[in-house]
Formats: sequence, structure tokens, C-alpha cells
Amino acid sequence: MKANLREDIITTLTENGTTEIGQLPKNVGMERLRFDGERVIDLETLDYLWVRCVNGVFELHVIKVPGSQKINMKYKKRKILFEEDDGTIRLKTEQEITNERLDGKRKQILVQLNQKLKGKIGDMTELSLNNTMLIMALIVYVRQQPPALSNFFDSLIPFIMDAFPLNKWKEVLKEACKELKDAMDDYHNKIDNL
Repeated sequence: MKANLREDIITTLTENGTTEIGQLPKNVGMERLRFDGERVIDLETLDYLWVRCVNGVFELHVIKVPGSQKINMKYKKRKILFEEDDGTIRLKTEQEITNERLDGKRKQILVQLNQKLKGKIGDMTELSLNNTMLIMALIVYVRQQPPALSNFFDSLIPFIMDAFPLNKWKEVLKEACKELKDAMDDYHNKIDNL
């Protein structure tokens, strides 16, 4: 069997190929096959792979290729590869996998909440307008404290306390404020350095 190769990756099988690769294993997809210079190897049979990241996509190799890193891993772990900011490639930890799964579930819940609220409080424009009106009312109340606004805010307090119980939101709000502060510090530093 002849093939055209890109490094150890078999790009095409053809009678006019540039390299004799021998027989292919049966019932194995081409995405799992590599040619190491002597024989065709099924990535699934290895305990380590040479991995590099190209445009955000991980390439798996059986030989060292430029920019690749040797990773002790089985082929089935390829979906949990991760590239650090410094370019180091590694497998995600169990905690990172758990966190990603939880984040995905949280996002699904937020989408469901958004759909539910959209029918009741409107789209983002209406929500933004409602929030702006509430902020304006708070400004007037803080400065002038008219009884009508005082009574209005008193009537909202039970709903607010039920919607945002402190025991459920305290840590979330603390973390959100910390993240906001860090983001704003970075923003101000970048603006100051313009």
C-alpha cells in the first residue's frame, strides 16, 4: 500500500503515493493511523503520544515532530488535552473536567432562566430599561426620600429577599465583586498606559 504523508500523518492512500506503508490494520479509521517510517501504527495502541497544537487543534503523532510535546496518555484521552498560556500541553485534571461540566450545566440553567424571564420581563432592552428605571428611582430616594418611593421600596423588599436569599447569593456576589475588581484594575491599567 502506498500513501502520501504529512510528517507521520497519512493524508491519502494512492497507487502513486510517495511512500510504501505496508498493510493497514482492519476496521481502524484513518484518523487513528500514523506511519513511523517503518510501519503503520494505530494511535490507540500507544501509552504516549507526541502532541502539538496548531491553530487551537491538537495533532497526535507517533514520532517527534517540530513543536510537539511527549504526553503520557492513551488515545481515548485526546478530548481532555489542554494547552497552558505558556504553550505547555497537558491533560486536564479531574477537577478541571468537573468544573467544565458544572459550568456547562450552569450555562444551560441560565439559558432556561433567560427563556423563562423573556416571556415575563421582556428582552434585554426591556430588562436594561427596567434596571435603569430602578437605579434612577434609587438615586431619587437616596437624595430626597419621598414617602411614595419609600413605600414602593418597602413593598419590593419581601420579593427581593425571596428571590436573592443571602445564604445562596453571598459567596456568589463576593466572588463576582472580586472578579469585577480584578477586571476593572486591568482595564484601568490599560487605559492609563495608552
